[in-house]
Amino acid sequence: MTSQKIKHTPEQFGFRNKEAERFPEMVVVAMSFICNARCVHCPNAATNFEATLKGKNRLMSWEVLKEITHQCASHPTLMRISSFGEILMHPDAAEMMIYMLEQKPDGHIALTTNGSLLTKEKSESMLAKGIKSVEFSVDAASKAVYEKIRRGLNWETTLKNIEDCVRIRDTYGYDTRIMASVIEQPDNEEDIERIFSFWKERVDKVLIRKLLSFKGVVKREKKYEEYMREDTPCPFLWERVVIDPAGNVRGCVSDLNAELVIGNIMETPLEEIWHSELMEEYREKHLAGRRKECPLCRDCVDVQYRSWNYNYFYALDENEGCGMRDETD
Repeated sequence: MTSQKIKHTPEQFGFRNKEAERFPEMVVVAMSFICNARCVHCPNAATNFEATLKGKNRLMSWEVLKEITHQCASHPTLMRISSFGEILMHPDAAEMMIYMLEQKPDGHIALTTNGSLLTKEKSESMLAKGIKSVEFSVDAASKAVYEKIRRGLNWETTLKNIEDCVRIRDTYGYDTRIMASVIEQPDNEEDIERIFSFWKERVDKVLIRKLLSFKGVVKREKKYEEYMREDTPCPFLWERVVIDPAGNVRGCVSDLNAELVIGNIMETPLEEIWHSELMEEYREKHLAGRRKECPLCRDCVDVQYRSWNYNYFYALDENEGCGMRDETD
């Protein structure tokens, strides 16, 4: 595996194009705040999934899901089905994804999952509907390391589900991009090269990410090589939002406790939320090098590991090869 020399900061910060200025390039649809694993690097596992939402609000309703889909359908935005838990713990997850795929003609929908619950039937239904990508969070290439990091999951089950998904995709010639994601951390960092090689033979792209701290919730003893200076504006403010199961639009995908709720999609159109006074205030302060004045951002120690150029859209680029030494969310 070879590292790619990437320029992470652009000449000028801001929206990438007119459409991105109008509407977020990525909408993270966090439909499940519950999980069947307790991964050692997960901030929610560290807090026993006690952050923000309780009871029925941990699972997105059909009403909220349909409103998000309706508002995103006419835009080229990527609807990234990712979460603060495991997506497929939602009892209606498969049906919800099918609905999204049927309503969004461009098929710009991506699923992130630990793969443990992705049965052949679920893979077949999503692939047949043209889902753009499926990303499996794996972090290992052996049973011992996998089950040490991804506590509560079974290596053989996950591996079989991933292999089934790839086989179905290849058998029917679907265009879906299948990726494996690996978070570099103490339990696997000595084995990263072998993990990369293992998954390179099985999927289209392997993403090697840095361990994030989430304001110290996850302990990160090692200081990794940083992508950007800490005073660089965070690209997420010009790129994406996350919508939680209750319909709250959060300004950052790392906002575990809903410290920055910009609005609720059931009350205010996302296009309007995207240009709210609060969002514009945060953007202005980041551009002026005053990130520390933003309550949500002042204690962030992860912005250095984000990138303006080497991001999830880059990962989905079919012209790029299998390996990505460093890739941000």
